[in-house]
Amino acid sequence: MKKINRKYLFDTEVGRIAFDREENKEYFLDRELSIKTFDNATVIPASFRSWTENPVVSEGGLFDESGAYIEESSVFHWNLILFNKVVSEKVLKSAEYCDETVFYGGLFVEHWGHFIVDSMTHLWPFALYPEKYKDVKVIFLTLYETKKIKGPYLEFLNLLGIKEEQIILVQKPLQYKKIIVPESCMSINNFYTKEYKFFIDYVISQAMAQPVQIKTHKKIYMSRKNWALSYDRDIAEDKIERFFNQNGFKSVSMEQYSFVEQVHILQNAENLACAICTLAHNLIFAKDGVRAAIINKTLNYNITQFMIDDVKKLDVTYIDAFFAMIPVEFGAGPFLFDMNEHLENYAKDNNMKFSRAKMKKTDLIKYFDACFRRVDDIPDSRLRYFKEQYQMMHSRCSFYSPKELLIKKYFYKVLSMIIKGKNKYFYNRYIEYKNRLKEYKKVMF
Repeated sequence: MKKINRKYLFDTEVGRIAFDREENKEYFLDRELSIKTFDNATVIPASFRSWTENPVVSEGGLFDESGAYIEESSVFHWNLILFNKVVSEKVLKSAEYCDETVFYGGLFVEHWGHFIVDSMTHLWPFALYPEKYKDVKVIFLTLYETKKIKGPYLEFLNLLGIKEEQIILVQKPLQYKKIIVPESCMSINNFYTKEYKFFIDYVISQAMAQPVQIKTHKKIYMSRKNWALSYDRDIAEDKIERFFNQNGFKSVSMEQYSFVEQVHILQNAENLACAICTLAHNLIFAKDGVRAAIINKTLNYNITQFMIDDVKKLDVTYIDAFFAMIPVEFGAGPFLFDMNEHLENYAKDNNMKFSRAKMKKTDLIKYFDACFRRVDDIPDSRLRYFKEQYQMMHSRCSFYSPKELLIKKYFYKVLSMIIKGKNKYFYNRYIEYKNRLKEYKKVMF
């Protein structure tokens, strides 16, 4: 049984459930994967159908000659979106016939963190049998009407021997003479197979065989400071980054390097650190067993990272270095980093320099302003879930419904109290404000 060091984490029921489950979960699936070929199969382009269903369902996928869904083509995107397995006869008959054999590559997602965990799980035969598939065309589905695969995504595919002229992004129903469909070698948060590990190692070996003209470092902090979208999402991370810099870590903005260069950077590092996000998924390309520190920024733990840690047998320490006062969605934020006692204890235990930095009022204002601007239509059921998480976290934790912030009067009242240090407000305030909100809406909207 693997053990997770919980010394630097908030002791909450949410955390205990997440880490107990993780310590008892076995991800590796020891079985042979199949590669099947379907005659006269049809590929239906992917498109969203609904964001309200659970799981979220989209149209698209592969269907055999009889119109039955091909289970081996199943794709999970962000572990939420599942292809609908029913398509009308009219749509199938509208498919244009193509007299050629193609390889099913799965779902292409133009988001690097999700690409490396969601979009490449059908491509393992290119690593296992490079000569056999080197010239076959590869079809990809896409949810965002992507017209072309480029940049690090194309570079990654090139390392597998897939050239740009081999790639077909499906934009309309197409029926092919034959479609080669391998099983997925990994299902995020569920399982991975030996083919997945072999596939990752193959890509790494191909990248490391290419010369690069960059300087590598033994201790790396993967930074997001040069990423435009982090401005009002990851607030005060600069203090975390500065802490690691003061202790010999070199800041690296991974997006400024080619994929091959990124692999060289990661493979030459012995100690890595970063904030939790899809950026941490890049550790799949680091050395097996490398030491890593991952800074959590919310109680909604990124369970996808746990499986990556397992695949690479990483020596990971998770640190809760954040201050949560308003509940937010994991992917949207904003998140407020904090030089708290967890980071201080981690520093002491590892003989690292540490200086406690006070929370800046400007960071608090930016945090609340970002929360206010991102308020939309979070349902009450979601708010109740947030309440259960955030009130269990910490004595300094406040709970304000994002809907309260629709009323500017309350937004500025909350902001004023936070600046003055009066921040201990809990669920009874939410109930009170929610009732008042109904009355204000009658007048103001």
